[in-house]
Amino acid sequence: MRLLDVLGGPDFEVVYPHGDRAAYVTAVYQVEIVAGTPLPDGDEIGAAGWFDRTEIATLPISRFARAVLRATGHLDGTAG
Repeated sequence: MRLLDVLGGPDFEVVYPHGDRAAYVTAVYQVEIVAGTPLPDGDEIGAAGWFDRTEIATLPISRFARAVLRATGHLDGTAG
């Protein structure tokens, strides 16, 4: 539906277990879900689902995902 934000910086840097480092620039879009069920690919994504804002705060998510959610207003800055 629209571009919400383009994000980058220290919160979007990742060090992988084998030592590789990457810095991501992430474009975040607002979309409308019209149908379907999210499915993990079984390789890079182990689980997928739809969550409302109150559920998001309770999920064990990565620093990267937490930074995206905070920057786009989907998670407050105090959530752990």
